[in-house]
Amino acid sequence: MDPRGAHHRVWYHFLLSPNQERDSVALEYFLRSETRTTRKTKLAATDRRQQLVSIAMDQIATKGFEGLRFQEVAKQAGINNATLYYHFPTKEALIQGVVMHLTEMLKKTQGHPKDAPANALEELSLEFEDIRELLRTQPKLFVVLTELSLRGLRDPVIERMGKSRDDLWRVHLSSIIERGVEQGVFRQGIAVEATVTALMAQIKGIGYHATLGKRRRAGLHQAIAEIARQVEHWLGCKNI
Repeated sequence: MDPRGAHHRVWYHFLLSPNQERDSVALEYFLRSETRTTRKTKLAATDRRQQLVSIAMDQIATKGFEGLRFQEVAKQAGINNATLYYHFPTKEALIQGVVMHLTEMLKKTQGHPKDAPANALEELSLEFEDIRELLRTQPKLFVVLTELSLRGLRDPVIERMGKSRDDLWRVHLSSIIERGVEQGVFRQGIAVEATVTALMAQIKGIGYHATLGKRRRAGLHQAIAEIARQVEHWLGCKNI
């Protein structure tokens, strides 16, 4: 029992007469149940936010931003509009929740070996493996990212969200390139900023290519492997 429950138990034993002692057992059970219910409610609130974000992502992936409706999100979640507004007061807040969820998904390392990469070249290779794995397991992620990019052209708020995400990604890729130069696995004299911009364009292009029309999965995986091979050659070739 938490301190609050213990506090209630002491005071009820103090106030009850001996003849009422048996009733205190039932009251104490009630207090324990109340504490457990409060904990479950807090956990459910976190799960509810995840559920709402997932539903919003599905709507964006299938209907675009124009098809994202608060009322429909609440209906699919089995809650009323007031509960949805409690978790996400505005549509902008819900979209921000989607962006944060996407960012976390992109940050997660999937299918990596238990040991850390031996050098920056292996680390960069894992970036492309991540893209291949995400395309296999979370194809709607790239559809939503494409929708976000297109919407950002007309919506300054979403544009700022996308810029923040890209800034974090740029810092991450820049650190890989700089480590590779220091380790000697990448050639000297690389223009880091331009190289990172080119890498981001290539990786984004893979996502756009995958989402625009029906693509054969095997063909996409082969394309990603070829791009990764060319990038590794480009960064490691001493004669450029």
